[in-house]
Amino acid sequence: MQLREKTYTAFDHASENLQKAEVSVPPPGPESRKNLDDMNRVIGVSNYAGLYSITLVEGDNSIIKDADNNTYVDCLTAASSNILGYNNGIEKTYADQARYMQHAGMSYSPNKPAVQLARKLVEVTPGHMDKKVMFGLSGSDACGGAIEAMRKFTGKTGLISFENDYHGTTGLSQPASGFHQKNDGIYNPQPSDFIKHEYPTTRESRDGVLEAIEEDLKTGEVGGVLMEAIQGDAGIIEPAEGFIRKLKELLESYGALLIVDEVQSGMGRTGRWWAIQHENVIPDLLVSAKGLSAGYAPISAIVGRADVLDSLDREEEVFTYTGHAPSAAVASKVLEVIEKGNLANQAARWGNKLIEEFEKIKEEYPSVIKEVRGKGLMLGLKINIEEDEDAARIFAFRGVEKAVYFGYFGEDSDVVRIEPPLVIDEYCIEKIIQVTREVAKEMANGDLPSRTRQKVNRYSVY
Repeated sequence: MQLREKTYTAFDHASENLQKAEVSVPPPGPESRKNLDDMNRVIGVSNYAGLYSITLVEGDNSIIKDADNNTYVDCLTAASSNILGYNNGIEKTYADQARYMQHAGMSYSPNKPAVQLARKLVEVTPGHMDKKVMFGLSGSDACGGAIEAMRKFTGKTGLISFENDYHGTTGLSQPASGFHQKNDGIYNPQPSDFIKHEYPTTRESRDGVLEAIEEDLKTGEVGGVLMEAIQGDAGIIEPAEGFIRKLKELLESYGALLIVDEVQSGMGRTGRWWAIQHENVIPDLLVSAKGLSAGYAPISAIVGRADVLDSLDREEEVFTYTGHAPSAAVASKVLEVIEKGNLANQAARWGNKLIEEFEKIKEEYPSVIKEVRGKGLMLGLKINIEEDEDAARIFAFRGVEKAVYFGYFGEDSDVVRIEPPLVIDEYCIEKIIQVTREVAKEMANGDLPSRTRQKVNRYSVY
């Protein structure tokens, strides 16, 4: 069959590149508000946990534009998905594959892009044991699939995870998550199936948690631990030194598995391919999604011990779109760009600069910023909320008004989220630093515009 030749431009609707971050219409502007009203009429509330009610329509490199033509430095990257920024040509990889065959149904017919991606993931993930890959569509289903494999391999249903870990919103990933309110009225798992412990951040808590986990393992009902190497949605929380290494040793002694959720922290964001590599630990299973396709396609992967993954029978973990060829082709391209561009090292370098400057701002305005957290370009600013529970939301919203699109998260929504694309440039780095200092100064001196708080009360859903 002769395929028709097609012409393709990377960003057909863009009239020019977005070079600067500038806000001329106070956000959210009228076009964003109109789209918000339309959305509320036709989309279920559970699909939306908005920060600013701003509709984004375009992007270039690390700059994004909203429906009212404001432009921002992107520090949210679609929940840490768009790790290579915008308008970078990767969409052509998707189109090139899709024009030959958009979907073959890998559960029935293997395709080359999925096999090639699996080979690459086996190469770049920790450990030289016999590894395989299982594909899915999201971090949620991948975490669920990893739990299924753990249960089948060990014959034990019990899973240990941690308070404020976030692993998704599907049947197994949601009760494994440590945000209890997300289970209300939906899941009521048996206590022995999903066991929660404190995520230890000090040596004292580390030793206590390890002792408690060993007591759980002694029951013979626990098959493994699922954890984030760095907690993301909890507010960029790193484990106590040596915790993950000691945990892995403990699990091995009981024949239990370590599953590491790298959905947010992986793909070079922390300055290494995977955050677990900072701990020099090889997990039994590693879960990837979000940045795996740089935001271009829904795809996830479980990578790890072949004997564990192959304990699942045929079709026990399969979706219609498993190993979707265009998505797999995009993910392979993303891995190639990160590797050839040495972007993990670049993330480490820019991250070090941001951390250094944020620490200076913290020293200048300690009443506002309590702590600087994270590695590479997975950073957080813990904001003082003792006198104002909305302080972090206000900080982030004021940053948006000044053209830096921060996020915010944490158990108390008290951490400003700074996770820009790995391809960020010096202009955007300096803009982030400048705006962070300006907002901290305004908050310390009581100079914030009253409208900012009013907008937070009206438009900040999360």
